[in-house]
Amino acid sequence: MSADQRRRRMVGYLPPVLQSGAKIHRFFDSLAQELETMEGGLTRLMRSRWYSLARGFAVDATLLNKADSELGRIALLYGVSPRRGESDAYLRERLAAMVELHRTGLASAPALLRLVSLVYMAKQPPRIVWEGDTAVGLFSVPRADGTYRDIRIELADNPEMPASSSFRNVSRGQRLLTTNQGLETARVEISLKATEREIAVPILRHEQSGLDVIFLGRIPLGSTLLLRDGRPPILDGRPVDTPIILAHPTRFAGPNDVGVMARFDMPEARFSVFKEDLHLPELPPGESHWTYDTLERPEVRSYLFGWSIERQQAAEAQALPVRDTPRAELRFAWTEITPATCTLRIPANHIPPHLLVPNEEGVVPGLPGLVKELAAALEYGRCAGVRTRIELTLPMPSESLLLQERPLQLEVSASFGETLHASDELTSFGSHIALHEQFPEPQEKLTWDGVFNGTRFDTSRFQP
Repeated sequence: MSADQRRRRMVGYLPPVLQSGAKIHRFFDSLAQELETMEGGLTRLMRSRWYSLARGFAVDATLLNKADSELGRIALLYGVSPRRGESDAYLRERLAAMVELHRTGLASAPALLRLVSLVYMAKQPPRIVWEGDTAVGLFSVPRADGTYRDIRIELADNPEMPASSSFRNVSRGQRLLTTNQGLETARVEISLKATEREIAVPILRHEQSGLDVIFLGRIPLGSTLLLRDGRPPILDGRPVDTPIILAHPTRFAGPNDVGVMARFDMPEARFSVFKEDLHLPELPPGESHWTYDTLERPEVRSYLFGWSIERQQAAEAQALPVRDTPRAELRFAWTEITPATCTLRIPANHIPPHLLVPNEEGVVPGLPGLVKELAAALEYGRCAGVRTRIELTLPMPSESLLLQERPLQLEVSASFGETLHASDELTSFGSHIALHEQFPEPQEKLTWDGVFNGTRFDTSRFQP
């Protein structure tokens, strides 16, 4: 309503005898103009307090000017700060998305992926796909040249993380502590290095389970023995066929030992274990204690009563007549499922355009700036007590292997840039490099049972 319309309406409310006065008309004209000014100010105030109507800013404006604008002040009330290279239109969308996330909840996987997509300045919310226990977010983001590309991010809850414990100058009987801080039992890998002199028939005891791990061989000085669960032992990077024994000493004790640990009818005794299947003791959650020692020949014989004479003698020959345990280096490695932790995996080959612009100090934020913003977003949306990690991944093109059954056929074709005639003579061209195969031939053979039909061999089909 204009000022003239207000004046006429107010004058119409007066009695007819007063409507013809000139001073009355001037009074209501001034009052209508003041009311119009007040309405305009109130309209501007209301517009400045609503995010979709507040006055914005230019894309290339400084961060100070963006924060001082009407839209920037409203965003700061919700903890949202304008970013370099961000338009006022996208800040309005980001502000509305933040309010919606607060309404629906921040601690869920879709909410965290939505916060991550806002860091990448995605136009649409991510499409959530679950791959097992991993939440995968798919969305499109702009490049610096204005084109778009697809981004894949992953959010894993309680991820698997490598852990290890190393010990130097370990002497005989020294107690070693390993702590599995994960949620489940872990498989352990043990590295034993001979640093003082050769180690003959080392034995490792897991105190919690009472199991002994015995390597019926020797470790030369400077060599490293790697023991892995269910796999052959590796000595200096080469697999060896030396037996590995997993035993419990309550049964396989010395022949003259009549103590409590050698009898089955005592409360402290446990059932015996003797395996040669290359398995190692498992690491339960919490603390585990290990001890390192070597075996002398009578002790080796007490473990191998069930073996043949030839195998017993071969194993005893590896041990020393009298125990002489040198110092060594030990390393225990395992993979643990970390509790109260979530891991965000992002592609390392894409950086949002607003992080490629130099800041006020003239420094391009780049990838460190992206990790910093993502860490702040996860810290903003995570639950109390939950730790966050960011891992960089490099997407690789997919590969495929195609198997086809067809008759054996070998075709070789070669072409040369120059034609050599029989009269031409090749002379030495100087130094050259010759490559020779050094890998040993595989010893394993693949066999199976089956029935072949009576057709030709090169066209027959295997019937399992």
